[in-house]
Amino acid sequence: MESYYYVFFIVLSIIFIVPNLLKKFNIPAITSIMIAGIIIGPYGLNILQVDETLKVLADFGAIMLMFLAGLEVDNETLKQEFKNSLILSLFSLLIPGFGGYLIGQYLGLGFIGSLLYAVIFASHSVAIVYAILDELKMVKTRLGTIILSGTIIVDLLTLLLLSVVIKLGTGGDDIGMFLLESLMYIIILLVSIPFLSKYILKLFEKLHAQRIHYVLFIIFITIIVGEAIGIHPIVGAFICGVAVSEALTKKEHDELLNKNLNAIGYGFFIPIFFLVLGMETNIRVIFDLSNLELFLITLISAVALKFISGSMALRVLGFDRMKNIIGGLLTVPKISASLVAASIGRELGLIGNEIFVTIVALSVITATITPIAIKHIFVAKYDKKVN
Repeated sequence: MESYYYVFFIVLSIIFIVPNLLKKFNIPAITSIMIAGIIIGPYGLNILQVDETLKVLADFGAIMLMFLAGLEVDNETLKQEFKNSLILSLFSLLIPGFGGYLIGQYLGLGFIGSLLYAVIFASHSVAIVYAILDELKMVKTRLGTIILSGTIIVDLLTLLLLSVVIKLGTGGDDIGMFLLESLMYIIILLVSIPFLSKYILKLFEKLHAQRIHYVLFIIFITIIVGEAIGIHPIVGAFICGVAVSEALTKKEHDELLNKNLNAIGYGFFIPIFFLVLGMETNIRVIFDLSNLELFLITLISAVALKFISGSMALRVLGFDRMKNIIGGLLTVPKISASLVAASIGRELGLIGNEIFVTIVALSVITATITPIAIKHIFVAKYDKKVN
């Protein structure tokens, strides 16, 4: 049995060194950590094995990832362009989602497996979209606001759909009651948590450790209650993040998020989640010619459907051709929700290892290539101010 000191030395070395080495190539940190996981895992150089400890830490990393994604939601931004964002969301959800379901049927995944494929095809990546918009100084522009708000709406809806898929995959049959309970659960969280959080956070205004303890406490209460009605922890964590965000002022948000929770999440737990995902990925499956059709169909259709639906929506909203292209590309990256969905799907037996590896490859490629394409190809040629 490997020493835990050795295991954590390897893990922390990767988290610290690899993203900094690959940063110069514009590869996102989480993508570079996944690549490192593929290399050091049992299907690569076999330097480390995925043990129970790493699995538990990875599960908590997934929870922190979705909570922080919810916490990033700027409710004012969401309200500013809600109607236009809804148009983008409907295009970007329905077209790729329906296409993903048909692809799943073609691949023989069955009804529930095809629904999972629909969720993966429809999902966005709040973290990557926000990072790109922020780097390009586009967050406060009309285009940036619509895309960011639309991404938030799509994430909410795909996570709810993922809850339904999980319920079906675990043998649940009363979906109507489950949806009603889920709706009540979300409403209660969005009403009670902001009210409670404002009081608690003010009570511990100068006690930062107690504030963090409260946030972790409320996350786990949310998760436990959600699990009692069949809602997966990542969904509860995301809704909890949105609710806590509503209670924070801009100063509190920056202080709580940037100085504390981001350090806990992105400093340790979230990288372990992506590292373990990489370690559990047998990338050799992709190079098996018998899986080539599966990989190419999934990659090409997922990227094309997202780009086309995003571009169409922005054209309907009156943006010019170049902004349609930029906006369409911004809807393409998949990393957090799609990987979590694929991981859950494999655990429930809804998809096989070949599909799981294909989704991992899809996420790595779209999360790596899209930012580079936007920054170095289209934005470099676009000499007008994006607004």
